[in-house]
Amino acid sequence: MQSHSQLNSADRPRILPLVLLLAAAVVFLVSCGPNIIKGRPPFISISSMSLIDDRLAADFDIRNQNGVPMNISMIDITVTVNGVQLTRENREFELLIGANSVEEVNVEELPDEFSRNLLESLASKEVKSLPFDLEGRVRTVEDGYLSFAHKGHLYPVPGKPGYFRSAVTRAKGLTREEQF
Repeated sequence: MQSHSQLNSADRPRILPLVLLLAAAVVFLVSCGPNIIKGRPPFISISSMSLIDDRLAADFDIRNQNGVPMNISMIDITVTVNGVQLTRENREFELLIGANSVEEVNVEELPDEFSRNLLESLASKEVKSLPFDLEGRVRTVEDGYLSFAHKGHLYPVPGKPGYFRSAVTRAKGLTREEQF
């Protein structure tokens, strides 16, 4: 009997670290479980832009960065170049974007003379690129108003006169707007 009780008391110090290690492993595995991202604003970028027959067309990619679907009910997107508004889309809008998916929105308008001259100077390669600011917000059914802002540059598309592409150089405050 004494040898059995001596074994148990000798094994106890070994069991405690094993139990603690097992508990730590369980906590680690639970923390590595699926984390669904919610409430993040969409990443909106210019997928293409063109100036054909004095008509400005812009395609915007709206990327849902969340692990759940996003129901957009309003969009407000403004692109400015050198502080001058190049294009703007501000309207009620019904768009369902699946989790981690992308949808495209097309905007067409007649640009003013200054905007047309800016894009024509880029198309004719008088300037190599045009710096732009893209900012705005969306209203979602799930999270209310979500703001976004990016800086980038517009470049002419080689071999396609009047067509432009963009490169985002910096994303600014992607935030949820609190309603008071």
